[in-house]
Amino acid sequence: MKLKRCYIENFGKLQKFEYEFSEGLNIINKLNGWGKTTFATFIKAMLYGFDTSNKRAILENERKRYYPWQGGKFGGNLEFEINGKIYEIERFFGIKDKDDTFKIYDKSTNCESKEYSSNIGEEIFKIDRQAYERSTYITGQKLLVEINDSLSAKLSNILENDNDINSSEEAINRLTSIMKEYRKTGNKGKINELETKISNKRRELEYALRTEELVSERSKKIGQIKKQIRDYEENKNINDQKIKEISEYENKRLKRQLEILNERLETQKKIERLQEQNNNSKRNNIIISVTIIVISITLGILVSKILFAISTIGILILLIGLINYNNKKQKYEKLCNRNDNDNLEEKNNDESKNKEEILKKNEILDRKITELINQKSYDENELNRIINTESSTEEIESEIENLEQKLQEMNYQYDILNKTVKYLIEAKEKFSSHYLTNMSQGFEKYLSIINNEKITTNIDVKLNVKIQEYGEKREIEYLSTGYRDLIGICMRLALIEALFEKENPFIILDDPFVNLDEEKIENAKQIVKEISKTHQIIYFICHKCRQ
Repeated sequence: MKLKRCYIENFGKLQKFEYEFSEGLNIINKLNGWGKTTFATFIKAMLYGFDTSNKRAILENERKRYYPWQGGKFGGNLEFEINGKIYEIERFFGIKDKDDTFKIYDKSTNCESKEYSSNIGEEIFKIDRQAYERSTYITGQKLLVEINDSLSAKLSNILENDNDINSSEEAINRLTSIMKEYRKTGNKGKINELETKISNKRRELEYALRTEELVSERSKKIGQIKKQIRDYEENKNINDQKIKEISEYENKRLKRQLEILNERLETQKKIERLQEQNNNSKRNNIIISVTIIVISITLGILVSKILFAISTIGILILLIGLINYNNKKQKYEKLCNRNDNDNLEEKNNDESKNKEEILKKNEILDRKITELINQKSYDENELNRIINTESSTEEIESEIENLEQKLQEMNYQYDILNKTVKYLIEAKEKFSSHYLTNMSQGFEKYLSIINNEKITTNIDVKLNVKIQEYGEKREIEYLSTGYRDLIGICMRLALIEALFEKENPFIILDDPFVNLDEEKIENAKQIVKEISKTHQIIYFICHKCRQ
């Protein structure tokens, strides 16, 4: 296949751009930012369209990345020659893939051709878009080869058309997907769910076997709680009786205080009456006594000494009477002032304190009784639940047996799937080993030409390259960027040889030698010139040193 001409209406920053391709080497030397990668992507898009990507990142979504900067129709046309016939692809793109349009014309008739469809890239090269990007579409951004089923099938020379593709990778993915239905990460999947059910049923069986023991334990616990409640209620009743007695005593005390108060009032009245009589009697007695004394003294002095003596005795009697009066008065006052309820007050204070303590104790007892009643209610409900949910151990054992049988069948199916995937992978690797020899030979050839120095390498069936130094194989990540690019370029060139033994496809080189040193660049340029003798090459560069 050879490219003849292209016209870009709008693609990225390129607008109304036309280019005529020549046979052999086409060098497009433009400054950075001109749109070299955009041009290369346009050619790829004409053949394969855009990848149906929903990624938001512009660098990962070519449709977004190359949507015309200046607006207008998005696309153009590409003219090519294959098998002696010239065709023109016309593609225009929309914001979404459903808006894309595709037409292909036979240039000999200028009529639409039915020989190819919008999947023309795969129909011509017999490889899918990813395989194309990993083979003849060589860019400096991604040089290393990653194998996929499309490349593997093409390398093994078993394909004639798309319908012959036996996608082992797709089969492996489907089987792996089915396996994930049985076992998923996070202990999920049918097998895990069934194992969980069996585990739960076994616990249910253990529970059923312990039902009688649980009923006995729960009943015993309820009995203990009831006894505690009775004990607390009995203590509370005793305390209530004490409170009643204290209250009765307080009533008696109040009654006695009232009695004493009444007695005091009566006594006070008696004292007041007595004081009033005594005051009257005292005044009279004093008057009489004074009169008698005065008369007696006068008579004693004037008449005789006997009368004087009598008067003296009268004075003494009067003094004795006054003393007796004062003593009686004091007695009544003491009687009036005495505090007969002192003992009652003291005793009542003690009882009041006891009453407060007892009331506090009753509050504590009430709380405990309430807690115990709640606990008893809960345990009784649990007991009823245990009794009501009691299952037959035979039924549970039968369910477990059925579930274990299902689990055995699922594990058997999972094991078959696992072995199938394993054998498919082994078969795929064995199948892929057919092209490994050709790839290795081509890679070593190009590596020795560009590097001018032998490097011992090892290539596996997935086209992963390792270098061997000091008897040890190492990944190429240990190498410098230049050496990694060197290996990638050689792998790409070897892959093109292995893929297209009969065909001579055009090759796009989007400045792949940028990280090589001067000597290797010169050697690489010689290889490009040599390959251009048999292949059309579209070579994008930004510096004359790589021309």
